Amino acid sequence: MSKLKILTYSVIILVILNLSMIVFFMVVKPREFRNHRNGPRKMIIEKLHLDKQQQEQFESLVEKHIDKIKTFDKQIQQTKESLYAQLSQPKVDVKVKDSLITSLGDLQKQIEIARFNHFKNIREICNTPEQREDFKELSVELSKMFSHRRMSHARDNQKK
Repeated sequence: MSKLKILTYSVIILVILNLSMIVFFMVVKPREFRNHRNGPRKMIIEKLHLDKQQQEQFESLVEKHIDKIKTFDKQIQQTKESLYAQLSQPKVDVKVKDSLITSLGDLQKQIEIARFNHFKNIREICNTPEQREDFKELSVELSKMFSHRRMSHARDNQKK
């Protein structure tokens, strides 16, 4: 076989592989991400054996919670931008820096309070003894899940 034919086949194979990867990342991965994102919702509904009415209440609680967290996330982002903008100043204003860092801590505290209240509200829609018992088990899993997320997020940030 000539070098030209080998080169031609190699290019064709590479083009097919690249197109396959593009299709994979555009079609398969977003679907997988959506399923992952809804994973906790589905898990909570299944673990607590929520009926239709409870599921509607749950979805309403989740939407309100997401909106609240998004607001805090925006505030955190703006505060961080202000904080790091201090680095462009000839001299960093220590009072401003400390104030912004304190604000970040307060915002994170508000997020944790919002999460706690969110799960407390979910507990309140559990109206059978079995669901309340299932919620106790779920609360242990949730604490592990949130602490695992923080740890993996911290590891990801250290790698960068």
